[in-house]
Amino acid sequence: MEEELILSIVFKGLARTPTLWGVDYNYFILNCLAVLLVFINTQHVLSLLVFIPLHFVGWLLCKIDPHIFKLISVRATIGATKNKSLWNCQSYEAF
Repeated sequence: MEEELILSIVFKGLARTPTLWGVDYNYFILNCLAVLLVFINTQHVLSLLVFIPLHFVGWLLCKIDPHIFKLISVRATIGATKNKSLWNCQSYEAF
């Protein structure tokens, strides 16, 4: 007699990153800051349209992997891992 495994969709929802308009919150804030800096330097209202292509790039990256910006942040903080040859992948666990 084989029992069927019961899966819960709650865990996928808990692992999902919080997003705003399809991008990670941190990316959204950085995007707004970048557009604000461009607007302050150019003093032209049309420079606010820079938001659209930057947001689209972030949206595409989040569609590929929802955790992409966290991975980029960890990679920028830690740098290249020294145990890649041992594990044959990027393992950030210290040994």
